[in-house]
Amino acid sequence: MADPVSLSVEATPAAAAPITGLIEEAGAVAAAHFEQLPDGEVGVALVTLTAATSYGSVPIGMWSFLRAADGAVTLAGALEADTDG
Repeated sequence: MADPVSLSVEATPAAAAPITGLIEEAGAVAAAHFEQLPDGEVGVALVTLTAATSYGSVPIGMWSFLRAADGAVTLAGALEADTDG
């Protein structure tokens, strides 16, 4: 048996759109929360998005966002952009 591998490829924009839309919505919620913090304060926001179904409200995604002292907001665990060209 071959050794297991870990592969990472970028999804097409069309395939990723539903998921990236959820992440963008969660990020907006986190950013709004972070605006309430004093300047220079760091923070972490765990945002859970839910959806109403005939079975009740269900979680559809959960993401952690980080706020740096300079106010920059990032998605925890996001991969760095490839700058090697």
